[in-house]
Amino acid sequence: MSPVAATAVRTVEVMRFQGETPRASQALNGFLNAAGGEGFRASVTREYAGGADWLLLWGPGAPNRFEPMRAQVAAGGHVAALDLAYWRRQEKVRVSIDAAHPQAYVLRHTWPEGRLALDKVPIEDSWDPDGPVIVAGIGRKAGVQYGAGAVLAWEAQMIDACRLRWPDRPVLYRRKQTDAPFPDRAIQETSAAIPIDVALRGCSLVVTWHSNVAVDAIRMGIPVVCRDGAASAVCPQALGELDPRPLLDACRRAFLANLAWFQWDPTSEASAFWRFLREVVA
Repeated sequence: MSPVAATAVRTVEVMRFQGETPRASQALNGFLNAAGGEGFRASVTREYAGGADWLLLWGPGAPNRFEPMRAQVAAGGHVAALDLAYWRRQEKVRVSIDAAHPQAYVLRHTWPEGRLALDKVPIEDSWDPDGPVIVAGIGRKAGVQYGAGAVLAWEAQMIDACRLRWPDRPVLYRRKQTDAPFPDRAIQETSAAIPIDVALRGCSLVVTWHSNVAVDAIRMGIPVVCRDGAASAVCPQALGELDPRPLLDACRRAFLANLAWFQWDPTSEASAFWRFLREVVA
């Protein structure tokens, strides 16, 4: 990254919510402490105040974040929405710009590849064109933002479409560990307790509305169909006439290399995080 000169002070509203998790506290505190040194004048609020250049918050999928994010963008500002990272979750958090997921910005610039290499992300080719299909649920809590039952209805539609198209392939549902089983559907589940690399190895396709599982599938060389989320920047939203195939390796590596720039360690990279925010919207 070539740093953008801090020619003007930017303002940032750091919005915090009741019941903040330790992970959210660590991230917000780390970035907040570094803001001033990078030319960002920060204020902390419990209710959205508006008027700042940036709004920083944790957990964009929670319903009480929707209106502050919408209002901030409508007023011409930007949102930096933090959440769990795609990899190296113990150290890093992800940031999405002006939305819950980073797909709109992830390919706007070509970022240096070295950050992905430093993260030591395992990349492999584990696709079996005749293997099982995994439908990855996003969870009832995350599904609230799309309307009651919309995600479940889409998942059911995709399950039926995959069964019809590939009657000899198992279609497996991977739900969040805390969620109830998929309703009214005689479908075999694959346990969320199984490590994701093990669960995906040898699959023919991953289908999800949006899930970190889609990013895992991309790095493992498995085709993805998804409606939303980071992977939707490079993957189709529906089954096409031709059977899905993995991304070309150059496309896969470019996507993952860029996505690495949307993940930051609030302990060791807090200052660089603010420089990134200046550059990503420049």
